Amino acid sequence: MTVTARGESLQDLTGKLFQRMRKQIFQEITQPIIHMEAKEVYFDQVDVEETTEHFMLFFWPRQKRTYEVTARIVVDVKYLNINERENR
Repeated sequence: MTVTARGESLQDLTGKLFQRMRKQIFQEITQPIIHMEAKEVYFDQVDVEETTEHFMLFFWPRQKRTYEVTARIVVDVKYLNINERENR
């Protein structure tokens, strides 16, 4: 599964990647999910954007980083395979 996320820090970004992964799995698998486990994570593309911000245009410059990552996550998913039958 391939997901992309953007964040201010690597911790924030990693959390967003896994949130999007879970959301995508719940959309694809309509059965009740019992267990999800990420087996492997590959960062295919990592972009770092650095900008310099100034307070009131001149004072206290600081570096601001924004990360954007595209990752492939190999996930083991266990779910209940429930089939409805007609009640007679």
